[in-house]
Amino acid sequence: MAASAVRGAAALRTTGRPVAFVRKIPWTAAAGELREHFAQFGHIRKCTVPFDRETGFHKGMGWVHFSSEEELHNVLQQENHVIDGVKLHVQAQRRKVSQGDQTSDEEKDF
Repeated sequence: MAASAVRGAAALRTTGRPVAFVRKIPWTAAAGELREHFAQFGHIRKCTVPFDRETGFHKGMGWVHFSSEEELHNVLQQENHVIDGVKLHVQAQRRKVSQGDQTSDEEKDF
């Protein structure tokens, strides 16, 4: 198994949500192209590509929300995702750590 697939599978276990984080999106592509590309792997619940207010261009990253973990897993198994000739960097969205989940050294029982 390729190293990126192993990293993706490990990240998949920690998310609990079927969300892909996509980087290196070409400036010529938008959420529609992202949705079209990833639809081959399953149902897309939501596709978000944030835009910069000052420049009007997107920030080159986005999130694709799938309906199931299996669909996300299928995306991570494929090595090359290319839109407009640019290879995308795709990984499972990491779980956010909330303040309540963090423990300081003072709170730990040693």
